[in-house]
Amino acid sequence: MRQAVQSKSQFTATEHRSWSWAKGRSEPARILRFAAIGGLSTLIYAVGTLALSDRFGLPAAISSVVAYGAGAVFSYCGHRFVTFMSDGAVGFEIARFACATAVGFLLTVGLTVVLADVVGLPALVPVAMACTLVPVLNFIILRQFVFTAVVR
Repeated sequence: MRQAVQSKSQFTATEHRSWSWAKGRSEPARILRFAAIGGLSTLIYAVGTLALSDRFGLPAAISSVVAYGAGAVFSYCGHRFVTFMSDGAVGFEIARFACATAVGFLLTVGLTVVLADVVGLPALVPVAMACTLVPVLNFIILRQFVFTAVVR
């Protein structure tokens, strides 16, 4: 019995150590959290765009706008509280986040309009491109421009 309790205690300690680095303030931990939040945000965008355009028949550009907005709300909350653990002024960060999101939004909608609505490619093509380009751009902008009052 004592050995079982000791083994469970050791497992918990080992499990805690293996995940504790992801909760830390190091840059690799931040990148991991960014990937998780960004991945979920990107999934919200991609699934929303495809569902609205393919399943409900909305134009790809309109679908992209609606889905991007839903992903942006999730993204701000996740990156503020989880990725960057920011303690900055909310008003300051929301304004800058809106600007950063506008850049990604314009890129996403531009790709969608040109490639899907003008060229006639399936909506999957601009969605895949946006899901690759926007996260890289966002990490750079959020890290350097938006969440600058990060507790270290």
